[in-house]
Amino acid sequence: MAQQVTEVDGTPSRGATMAVTGAAVSAVGPGDVLNIVVFGHPDLTSTVTITVDGEITLPLLGVMRVTGESPSAIARRIEKGMSDGGYLRNPRVSVEVAQVRSQVASILGEVHRPGRYAIEGKLSLLELLALAGGVRPGASEQAVLVRRGAHPGDAEQRIEMTIGTRDAQTQALQDTDLQSGDVLYVPLAKRFFVYGEVHNPGAYPMENGMNVMRAVALAGGLNPRASERRISIKRTDEKTGATESIKVGLDDVVQAGDVVYVDERWF
Repeated sequence: MAQQVTEVDGTPSRGATMAVTGAAVSAVGPGDVLNIVVFGHPDLTSTVTITVDGEITLPLLGVMRVTGESPSAIARRIEKGMSDGGYLRNPRVSVEVAQVRSQVASILGEVHRPGRYAIEGKLSLLELLALAGGVRPGASEQAVLVRRGAHPGDAEQRIEMTIGTRDAQTQALQDTDLQSGDVLYVPLAKRFFVYGEVHNPGAYPMENGMNVMRAVALAGGLNPRASERRISIKRTDEKTGATESIKVGLDDVVQAGDVVYVDERWF
C-alpha cells in the first residue's frame, strides 16, 4: 500500500499527488477514481474520477454528486436510477475505489515504509506507524503532526507528538485519530558525540535528562587511561556559530550536538 512521496529539505511535502491503490474507504471524495461495473452490460461499465465539485458523469444517468458517500451507497443509487428511469430491469452494479486521492494520511522520515495510506473509517497515529513498519533505528521519540486548517486559508497546525519508546507507545499516540491530509514526520534523533579515552567513541542519540555520566556509559565507559577529572565539552552556539570548550563533571548536563571529550590521566 505504501507509495513514494517527496521531501524538500527534510520536511514533509504537501504537493505529492501519488495515489493509494486498491484500498477500501468508507467515504469517497474529489480525486478518487471509481470502477463502476454494471453486470451483464459491459457498454455501461466505466472508470470515472470524482471532480473537484464531488461529481461523476455516468452513461444514461448523467451527472451524480457522490462526495461523502460509500461505494456501496453509490452502487445502490446507480441501480435505482437505472431502474426508475426504465433503462434496465433489476440492474446489479458494483462500485470499487481504484485509487484513493482524497481520504489519505502521509508518514515521512525515519520509518521503514514512508508513504501515503488510505484512511479506512478511522486510523490512529499508532496504526499509521504500524502500517509504515514502525520507526527505524536512530529515530527521534518526538514526531511532528502537520494538519491543514479547518477552512481554506487557515494556517497549518504543527503538533509535536511524543512517540515513546519502541516497547511502549504513549496513550496520545493510540488515541489520536488522523484526518484526511494529515502528515506525520518522524525525524532523526538529535545526537551528541563522545571521544577520547572511552571504549566506544562515536555518535549517540539524545535522551531526556542526559548528563556526562550517562553519555560516558553509552560510550562503553572510561578506559584505563581515562581521567574522570579531565572531561570537557565542546559546544557550538546555534545563533552565532561560536564554539567554546567547557570543563565539566560527571553530573553536568549534555546538550544535543555536544562533543564530550575524555582526556587521559597525567600519570
